[in-house]
Amino acid sequence: MSFDDKTRFLPEAGRVATGTQLSGIYELDEHLASGGMGEVYRGHNIQTGDLVAIKIVLPEFSRDQTILSLFRKEASVLNHLSHDAVVRYHVFTIDAGIGRPYLAMEFVNGESLHDVIRRGPMPADQVRKLCLRLADGLSAVHAANTFHRDLSPDNIILPSGQVERAKIIDFGIARSAKIGDGTLIGGRFAGKYNYVSPEQLGLYGGEVSEQSDIYSLGLVLAAALQGAPIDMAGSQSEVVDKRRMLPDLSGMDAALRPLLVAMLQPDPKNRPASMSEIVEIARAGMSGSQTPSAAVWGGEAEGRQAHQTAVSHQHSIESRPPGMTSPSTQSGSAGSHEPWNPASGSLGNFVPHAPPALHGQSRPVAG
Repeated sequence: MSFDDKTRFLPEAGRVATGTQLSGIYELDEHLASGGMGEVYRGHNIQTGDLVAIKIVLPEFSRDQTILSLFRKEASVLNHLSHDAVVRYHVFTIDAGIGRPYLAMEFVNGESLHDVIRRGPMPADQVRKLCLRLADGLSAVHAANTFHRDLSPDNIILPSGQVERAKIIDFGIARSAKIGDGTLIGGRFAGKYNYVSPEQLGLYGGEVSEQSDIYSLGLVLAAALQGAPIDMAGSQSEVVDKRRMLPDLSGMDAALRPLLVAMLQPDPKNRPASMSEIVEIARAGMSGSQTPSAAVWGGEAEGRQAHQTAVSHQHSIESRPPGMTSPSTQSGSAGSHEPWNPASGSLGNFVPHAPPALHGQSRPVAG
């Protein structure tokens, strides 16, 4: 569990001693890691012995209202969610003894997806299961009028290495979808650059929505498939530039590629409308259903036409040098394109929004 891209250890003087009791309820057992805003400990409930994860705000931020609002938001988000793929919340309060706020939640014992990916690509069938699990959990998050905004392999834990039990953690920068609820950090960027959506960087109107998490999940799944993240980072201009184009997915599993193409459309209006649609396709593929939508996943004959429509732009890039490419354009104007519609049983007339382009070539400017 980490607070930022890079977990780092602080000097011993900045830590709360193991054995410290908080609010007479929890006892700290082990310091796990530290991040930019706080420290993470493994602890236990004094009365029941149940293990908990405890985040304690760093002393220098214990009265910083911006940082405290992040912790309060995480507590509020988790308190309103009940899904097995989302870490469970226990309590957020201030301990009088140490004079610092802390958040206690379910302790998830396992490796992060980041650590698993570092060892190499995951089998396609495991990525399908991971997709179903995470999309189902994020669908519950969205149903609670909240967007995660920071989905990345660091924020996904696999208990005992089992993708079927994956847990989404770290909701500290989650944003409510309710009208009137602003971004917690005053409109400043929130999220990890390599997995952030175009609209989180101000492109395509800059409105963060359910489709933003769909984009980030697509990048997470792509990283799992190839054993390394797609390179979406770089300088400020490069980070923005890469999100005006569809990433090169030519090396991805052929059965999963069409869904990734749909999820990673630069313009959010061209992505699937909801996580529940992702769940529908994933579940069909998992069950071996011979419905057309499942055929897109499995590459069955009856789904090849839809598959071909969705990935036809990839054929021309497989012989090109590695790099970022934008989707090809089919006949008709961009304004006439129909959105991806899994209810129709395939990727249908799904056509990305921009003509092919490599780095250094002119590209359409995002709205």
